[in-house]
Amino acid sequence: MKRAICPGSMGELVQGLLDDREVLISLTVDRYAEMAVEYSDKVEPVEKKEAQRLWKSKRALDIALEEWGLGHLQDQIVFRRTRFIPEGKGFASSTADITALLGALSRLVDREIREEDVARIALQVEPSDSIVFSDMCIFDHLEGRVLVRLPVPHGLGVIVVELPGTMETLGVDRGAMRTRWRKQKKYMDQAFDDAQRGLEEGDLSLLGKAATLSSWIAQSIFPEDLFDTLVEIAQATGGLGVNRAHRVVSGGARLVNL
Repeated sequence: MKRAICPGSMGELVQGLLDDREVLISLTVDRYAEMAVEYSDKVEPVEKKEAQRLWKSKRALDIALEEWGLGHLQDQIVFRRTRFIPEGKGFASSTADITALLGALSRLVDREIREEDVARIALQVEPSDSIVFSDMCIFDHLEGRVLVRLPVPHGLGVIVVELPGTMETLGVDRGAMRTRWRKQKKYMDQAFDDAQRGLEEGDLSLLGKAATLSSWIAQSIFPEDLFDTLVEIAQATGGLGVNRAHRVVSGGARLVNL
């Protein structure tokens, strides 16, 4: 049996259009999904049920095996999720599951897999997050291209506010989002610029500013009643800003400098 882990994300520091390309910067955090993979002569009903429930991960596994010329092993390899991230909350749970699974699978079949390969395979399943990469980055999560690699910030903590409800990534109206982003181009460009400078210069206050600005744009697309209240709380308690899951209305995070 082989295992691998992948961190999740507390929404996106910034998400939107940059030079008319849909990109994001995931806010990677130290909460992990873990997958265990092994060979099995007989797939048990519980294992089949797990593969059906985690169909995105199963699809990614099958794609990887086909690419490696190991398609005949698709029914001989089983997996299970041994650590999980809440689903449908904007925490990048599906991307984390897929990344952890592919990492474990590569060890099991002794094949090398690069971060770029993981991103490419994941994107054949659904739009994915940049948690695939060891660096922070401005990532085209539709085409799988890294535009800019950026340093990981130090001393940054988040307080998570998780609200009721979930949303499926594949059900998002991307056309409506792109229309709104184009109308907010000035602020969108500012958010990406602040985020990039904040990461490059280690300026956490700029990260908070970028996250709040990007969240405000997301708020105009998917309104969340508590957003203004969270901004007020962050300002009153010394928080750097408010970051929210841009594709869902159910989650958010207050950035604080720990």
